[in-house]
Amino acid sequence: MSGHAGLPSVRWSLRGRTDEGDEAWLIRSISQKLYRCPGCHGEIEIGTEHTVVQYVLRLGGTEHHHWHRQCTEELLVPELSGVQRVPASESTQARLEARGRGKSGQRRRR
Repeated sequence: MSGHAGLPSVRWSLRGRTDEGDEAWLIRSISQKLYRCPGCHGEIEIGTEHTVVQYVLRLGGTEHHHWHRQCTEELLVPELSGVQRVPASESTQARLEARGRGKSGQRRRR
């Protein structure tokens, strides 16, 4: 992860693009319930610091997944293009939903 080691953090999030052209926002979070990481399929325990990857889909809508921090660094970040550090205040749920013009977890129908 080179220049982005230790991110996302309380102050900084990361933003990059997937091969499909969707925005991927990497946001620091503390788990409020049990999640399963899509990278390793292991459990993310309650109270564990982890990364929420919020996708803003180019066709509209948003979706998110919960990843272990290490899985994010090793598996996801190398696949993203144009990864840059952005202030955490830009990656709030409301702002990302506005970018996707829809509520979290919903895709726009054509």
